[in-house]
Amino acid sequence: MRRTAWIWAVGSAAWTFDAIVNLYYRNRPHAELSFMIAVMFAIAWAFYSRQQTR
Repeated sequence: MRRTAWIWAVGSAAWTFDAIVNLYYRNRPHAELSFMIAVMFAIAWAFYSRQQTR
């Protein structure tokens, strides 16, 4: 799973970009949700990137 951890990093970046765009368009509820999802993706990325390969 460590070799595919980059998917979580890309997802985190995409959700962060979505949140920034929604802040620009003053859609605060969607921006907050996007930031929360981005944090969840970042935590998953940190977890999966630290796993040992077999």
